[in-house]
Amino acid sequence: MTGWNQNRYETEKQGFIKRRLNNSPIWGQLTLVFAATWGSAWFSSWFLWHYFSQNHTWASNLPFRYAIAFIFAYACFFLAVRVWIEETKKEPEHQLPLQDFTDGGNLGAGDGEGCLIVVALIIIGFILGGFFLASGGASILLEAAFDAAFAGVVVRRPILGDLVLGDWKSTLLANTWKRALLGFLVMLAMATVLHFKAPQATTIAQAVRAILLSAH
Repeated sequence: MTGWNQNRYETEKQGFIKRRLNNSPIWGQLTLVFAATWGSAWFSSWFLWHYFSQNHTWASNLPFRYAIAFIFAYACFFLAVRVWIEETKKEPEHQLPLQDFTDGGNLGAGDGEGCLIVVALIIIGFILGGFFLASGGASILLEAAFDAAFAGVVVRRPILGDLVLGDWKSTLLANTWKRALLGFLVMLAMATVLHFKAPQATTIAQAVRAILLSAH
């Protein structure tokens, strides 16, 4: 295994991150990551509501169902990041153009409703990816990509001990769990308020509709 000192490690990592921030279609890539993550949350909530809510009261409870959907989406976020890492490990000049990932000619395939869902997910992913990029989130994802790209490299650290690169999951978890926890609490608080104001509602649309009707 190749050995680096601490200075070489920091130089390589910062160079890896800087090249991709400057030369890769990073916003477009994050759009796809967050579109997949949001889609998994939506699918999880829909699946529980559609197949379990009639026989299980917990599946029709907004806070409980959305909590499950969020945890499932966070797991899917790791999967989406892992797929993204395979492309990001390449140097920017060797990456595929963004249009090869999201070919507009394929968005019209299938029925109209399916196309609208895909478009909605891309729009949501674009917005979330933009917020994440603006808050410096791209760098923390690229740290995980760097860890995976140089798996097996040993970093010689005289005080902290040797570090073996490659554990991208731990790097990603350490860099994202606080943001994920904040998002989870905000989502749970919103769902709890909606459930309190419209206890019979099983979806956000039903809750909002009930609240608006009760206001008149």
